[in-house]
Amino acid sequence: MKLAGGCPSLADKLNVDAFLEQARSYDKAASNPVGWYIRELSHPLPVMRAREIDEWSRSQEYKTLMQKMFQMGLNKV
Repeated sequence: MKLAGGCPSLADKLNVDAFLEQARSYDKAASNPVGWYIRELSHPLPVMRAREIDEWSRSQEYKTLMQKMFQMGLNKV
């Protein structure tokens, strides 16, 4: 949440699952005209960041990187 623009002082009130669901459904909003306009009029940077981080964290690239870090003993960071 911090990387997506969440406020640390409100961290205990933020719902990570709901925010990630919003991020995952961001692209679906463009599938109809009303959703497209709402999407264009909003300030989606935090949602887009969360979406990209979520997608990357599930990618093979991330898994490979984590495996290499583990092998090098850097997993304690």
